[in-house]
Amino acid sequence: MGAIILTGIRHGKHKFSLDYPMVDGQMICMAHCECGYEVEIPNFQSYAASRYLQMKWEKHIGTWKGWVSSPSN
Repeated sequence: MGAIILTGIRHGKHKFSLDYPMVDGQMICMAHCECGYEVEIPNFQSYAASRYLQMKWEKHIGTWKGWVSSPSN
């Protein structure tokens, strides 16, 4: 996985976009919202990065309810 692909993440005046600038010779992933909020997405080349991005988005728009886990049997 080389980068996160963002598709249609919008809520009211909020819309995330991603860019991948070089900082000190290393590529990083930055999420930017149209409202001015921005956050770096660490380890963006792993599966965990998409979950981290989801969490940051939900916290930003106020819908975060924590990680939902299935009940153990």
